[in-house]
Amino acid sequence: MVLSEPEGLLKIATADLETAEASSDPAVFREGAWGFWLQQAVEKALKAWLLHLDVDAPLTHDLRRLLLLLAAAGESTADLEPLAQLTVYAVQFRYDADPTPLGLDRTHYNRQVKALLVRVNELILAGSDRDP
Repeated sequence: MVLSEPEGLLKIATADLETAEASSDPAVFREGAWGFWLQQAVEKALKAWLLHLDVDAPLTHDLRRLLLLLAAAGESTADLEPLAQLTVYAVQFRYDADPTPLGLDRTHYNRQVKALLVRVNELILAGSDRDP
């Protein structure tokens, strides 16, 4: 079966979340490594959602920008605003030799991102059930 572009992005987002979950132990993995994979999962999920709505997904790592595009398309995203702070992991944490940790609760954020992926998956599945 060939996946649509949103489905493909969501599949990759799921793999990114699995990697983030596997790197959740702060005694083993630095915050930036965990945060990078979590940010990637959110970015791809939001882009899948946009593409599902036939909105162009820009080449950006800025989660706030993606959330604003979803809101402009009429989607309710206020509950996702806390995830926007993960944007810092996309670039800054990867290239800063001594970043100031955010000290985020990894388990909590992993759960929030998992809920986002479930939400987007349900939207995409509901949309694929519609007649063309």
